[in-house]
Amino acid sequence: MNTSKEKVIDSAQKLFHLNGFHNTSIDDILESTGVTKSNLYYHFKSKDELFIELFHYMNRKYYAQIPTYVTEICDPGERLMHFVTIANKVLIENTDFLKFTHEFMSIGLRKPAIREVMTSYYNDQIEKVRKTIESGIKSGKFIPVNAEEMARAIVLVTIGAFNAYFTLDSNFDLVKQ
Repeated sequence: MNTSKEKVIDSAQKLFHLNGFHNTSIDDILESTGVTKSNLYYHFKSKDELFIELFHYMNRKYYAQIPTYVTEICDPGERLMHFVTIANKVLIENTDFLKFTHEFMSIGLRKPAIREVMTSYYNDQIEKVRKTIESGIKSGKFIPVNAEEMARAIVLVTIGAFNAYFTLDSNFDLVKQ
């Protein structure tokens, strides 16, 4: 059976997806779970802390769907393409994750704790891409470039594409792009 913490996270995920962060209250979450207010605040000091924990939970869930063998592929070009192919499949099945991440980033504009978490996530993504690029340059598979700058460009283009997808009538398939 789910613990009260798991019930709160599950309910918060559904309600934030349905109504958004600002239109979901702690009382809404409590009503949908049957958990007491003191029990919720035992696990989470605030709605923001719950939102951050949900971000970490959804990231773990998302990345758990990407097989670990991808990081063991020796050819950096093949590794990058394999990762993209698998990530596309996972994104098709988890558009709620993208929508949530977009809202998380937007709320981080005004909430420093959320911005800090998003910045850490962004830096982790850059580091992963940078290592793959450096490996490709070292093996002669990629042309020599500044790996840090290229990694930032790749990550930022990706973020831009998914921001456009959720905020514009852009009429494109995010996964295909």
